[in-house]
Amino acid sequence: MSVNESKKWTLFFLITVIFIDFMGMATVVVIFPKLLLESNFIFSVAMSDSQRLWWMGVLLAIYPFGQIVGASVFGKLSDYYGRKKLLVSTLLGTLVGFILSGFAIEMSLPIVLFASRLLAGLCAGNVAIAQASLSDISNEKTKTKYIALGQTAMGSAYIVGPILGAILSESTTVSWFNSATPFWFFSLLLALLTLATASLYKETLVQPKREKIVLLGGLKQIYSALTDSRLGGAFLVWLIFVSGWWLFESFMPAFLLQNFHFSTVQIGNVLSFNGALYAGFQFLVVQRVAQYIKPESMIKYSGCFVAFSIISLAYVGSTLELYMAMSVFVMSMGFMIPGLISYISSQASDNEQGQVMGMVNSIQAVSTVIVMMLGGYLNAINNGITILGGGLLVLFSWLLFIGLVGKKTQRSVYAADA
Repeated sequence: MSVNESKKWTLFFLITVIFIDFMGMATVVVIFPKLLLESNFIFSVAMSDSQRLWWMGVLLAIYPFGQIVGASVFGKLSDYYGRKKLLVSTLLGTLVGFILSGFAIEMSLPIVLFASRLLAGLCAGNVAIAQASLSDISNEKTKTKYIALGQTAMGSAYIVGPILGAILSESTTVSWFNSATPFWFFSLLLALLTLATASLYKETLVQPKREKIVLLGGLKQIYSALTDSRLGGAFLVWLIFVSGWWLFESFMPAFLLQNFHFSTVQIGNVLSFNGALYAGFQFLVVQRVAQYIKPESMIKYSGCFVAFSIISLAYVGSTLELYMAMSVFVMSMGFMIPGLISYISSQASDNEQGQVMGMVNSIQAVSTVIVMMLGGYLNAINNGITILGGGLLVLFSWLLFIGLVGKKTQRSVYAADA
């Protein structure tokens, strides 16, 4: 196999890892609202709606809480031991987490369900490792393109995942299907992917970075990232942006369930529409033009559309208006996410990519924990607050980035004049 063919195979494999990981995440998002709010599968019949919403926020937050430690530590470990060993380990951990989740739902064991989602979150570092591996095989011209392909995989996952989640969790499809069935299905997929990684994946890290690994270094790394003179401003923008994004994204299914009275299948259709549009837009537009547009330009001209499309969703009154606002949101996110990740990556050196991508995922995780814990409470007050609040946070992150880039440009001009 030639070097070029080997790189293409590695790229395909990494995209597959990202696809399956996010497909499992998308499936969980579409299952949980009905499982926790409209059934007594997990919670007792005596529990009020506000209590269920709060506990839903806690359960959703457990996964990114695990990511706070897992993403940064496993990302850094992959800089030390190589991508392959850590990919196999994290995929195996994710597999065990999904098996335990299915068992917890079947046996109505809330504590086991919480523990299994924590384990899956800890092992979600496989996305950070895959992103670092994409950086290993890319150069400055192809980096944004490869990241855009990763985003295409994520979007594609949101086409398939919600549909699978809706179909596999409904007894109307097959009599013995229930909310645990999707977890059994993804356990099988993850088992096959783990075996394929162990036997077929080729190491992409050329020069390991030998540094001491601290188990709870994730929190310290987040602090260091936000106070770093080179990357601190960009990481702060990322923190605020993902806080708004996930405050909206995580509670959108509950919003659709409560405001539009959508079924699990209808919620799955909305998420699948978003995923199809996102993947198609990434493939047909973003990854084709990314090499001609600077990451900071992608952010500057898309951030306001992301923010205002989210805010508008709090006021939509019909299904048509819902899909129109979603379309603007999805297409603008198609530029915003790869633009921000590429911008952060470009500020770091080649041997820091695993650590930096781990920081990206850890910061996303800590912000997600905060907004999900808060979001359950806010949603219990008014389910439109999470939508409106998410949009306002995204708007603030965009304005902050405009100021950040403006200052950097100004400093560059002064330096050139000097």
